[in-house]
Amino acid sequence: MSTVDLTALPPKTRAVIYYAYGAVGLCLGATQVGYASAQAGQPTWLTVALSVFSFLGVGLGLTAASNTVTGQDDDT
Repeated sequence: MSTVDLTALPPKTRAVIYYAYGAVGLCLGATQVGYASAQAGQPTWLTVALSVFSFLGVGLGLTAASNTVTGQDDDT
């Protein structure tokens, strides 16, 4: 089984992926708030989407963190 290495992508491409991930999160969160405020009960598809979204966030977050410049030498 192969894995996707986001660090192989150019920084601008990764930035687009991160922004898209954020936009999807905003939409999912707004949808959940809408259902909650209407006391309509959360549909199964939304529960599944939020779970998958959270799981994918771990990989994206680790990729972003591994590409962050800290300004410190690695020798210290």
